[in-house]
Amino acid sequence: MKTRRRNYNADEISDKLSDLPDFVLIHILSILNTKQSVQTCILSKRWRNLWKYIPVISLNSFYFKNIKKDFTKFVYRFLSLRDDKSTLHALKFLREGHVEHRLLKRVIKYAFSHNVKLLDIHMACNLNPFPLSYFSSLTLTSLNLISERQIGSPFTVFPNSLNFPLLTHLSIKNFGFHSSGDGEDCYVDPFSTFKSLNTFYSTIELTTPNLCSFDFIGNPSQKLTGGNIRLSSIKHVNIKVSSMDGWSKFERYPLVLLDWLVELALTESLTVNSTTLKVLCLTPNLWKVDFPYLCNLKSLKIDIVQCSSIPKEAIDFLLQNAPSAKKVIIKSPKKSFNDYRRGRFGRGFYYVGDSLVH
Repeated sequence: MKTRRRNYNADEISDKLSDLPDFVLIHILSILNTKQSVQTCILSKRWRNLWKYIPVISLNSFYFKNIKKDFTKFVYRFLSLRDDKSTLHALKFLREGHVEHRLLKRVIKYAFSHNVKLLDIHMACNLNPFPLSYFSSLTLTSLNLISERQIGSPFTVFPNSLNFPLLTHLSIKNFGFHSSGDGEDCYVDPFSTFKSLNTFYSTIELTTPNLCSFDFIGNPSQKLTGGNIRLSSIKHVNIKVSSMDGWSKFERYPLVLLDWLVELALTESLTVNSTTLKVLCLTPNLWKVDFPYLCNLKSLKIDIVQCSSIPKEAIDFLLQNAPSAKKVIIKSPKKSFNDYRRGRFGRGFYYVGDSLVH
């Protein structure tokens, strides 16, 4: 039996789409780039105002020939004409080249005034302080920030304190941090207010030639780098992995930890807890790894809690190039997260839970 194939023209397809309910059409428009969503207003009267209600905004300068003029004008125009009472779930702003300060502030202000949940900003900006510091949000759950910069140019400074209590996901790239306090009390702690944070992606680049100590408490998920040189000034390292619970999704932690030890190769004093050693043992084929580092190590301190076991394999691995280093085992009572947060580590850099401190 032969079937007759019917050819639909563009008008018929458009009519069929127009028959769909508004919420379906708005969902379709939300998948498109926002410029493309707006362009659908010419299809028919039915489509004329649908773009004003999209809950997902994607403002991308890639779709504009004249970025400084056309893209900027489009963003201002779109934000002013979008329905002010419509829900805003997510906003993505991508601006090639250097973004105008006024435009960036306008976008961020619009996002927070409309209770955005997911905010993604990719731009080049040397605006300090970064506009986020002027706002708070009780709805934001995910924040992704990328600041493009040329080699040698200053970092955009990440705000020292932000009020995003529901934030669970944070990803940042090419941001610097300003320290608070003086002398022994000098530190950086920009993430301490993120009480709900459970995912943090970033590369920690330390450009501090006078830094003498590095203290870390948490889970090793971020790459550590000293730029073009090893972190040669750091002589005292303290790494305490907090927990191995629910690690099935984080197979990269052992390799990240091993990478840290390479970057901190010239340290003279290394303190770890038993969990850190257990993580190190999870490195695939640990003893087959080429590891000509930690040659200057003079002491290895192992902090164990109550009856924690100590993986001998990891200890031998750390001491393979410094066999004369002094090994000390410290037995400590079980500490809570707040005990670590209140701790003093002296002048250096440390990471507590989901916060960086310098």
